[in-house]
Amino acid sequence: MAGRVQLIRSVIQGMMMHTISVYSWPLSLIKDIERCMRNFIWNGDVNQRKLVTVAWHRVCTPCNEGGLGLRSLSKLNETNNLKLCSELSQSNLQWAKFLRHRVFKGSKPISYHIFSSNWSSVKNNLQEVYYNSSWQIGNGEEINFWLDPWCGEPLVLSLAIPSQMHYLLKAKVKDFIEDQSWKIPKCMLLAYPNLQNLVDSITIPLSEKDDKLL
Repeated sequence: MAGRVQLIRSVIQGMMMHTISVYSWPLSLIKDIERCMRNFIWNGDVNQRKLVTVAWHRVCTPCNEGGLGLRSLSKLNETNNLKLCSELSQSNLQWAKFLRHRVFKGSKPISYHIFSSNWSSVKNNLQEVYYNSSWQIGNGEEINFWLDPWCGEPLVLSLAIPSQMHYLLKAKVKDFIEDQSWKIPKCMLLAYPNLQNLVDSITIPLSEKDDKLL
């Protein structure tokens, strides 16, 4: 059995590493491949199932934890898709810049379809990455003052602004910066007394640079 495990680890999973790292695979296809791998390990025949008492998720754990050192294809695919999302949002690599230009409008991803295999792979996970990220202020041109996470959680949450008003909130962070200082209109401070303390917790950079999603 050790030879079959090594064959799957070094050949089968090794051959799949590229495509599983850049495309989102259908879950049904992943299950079919893992079924063939499981049958081959225990029986030597991908088409013949053998009754075993070891769960597949247990097999896909490190050897020092009692597994066989294989990697779960579904978890590997999900992890790499999340990595692609992170690189798309932050990387200065040429592919990331090109795709950002196609799929982002300001700081938000598009909601309509485009023909792109990479975008199809990452768009479903992009929101998860986005909500676990935060903006580092540069010139404030890309960051929505109310909706984006740039001073902790989004201001609409910190200030309990009703969701039915969110679509009206278009202002950028740059709209409230003047001479390297925060300039919040008095009417806003009267409506939200805690707003000044929230924005004062963020230091405005002295030099002009681009906003960055971290």
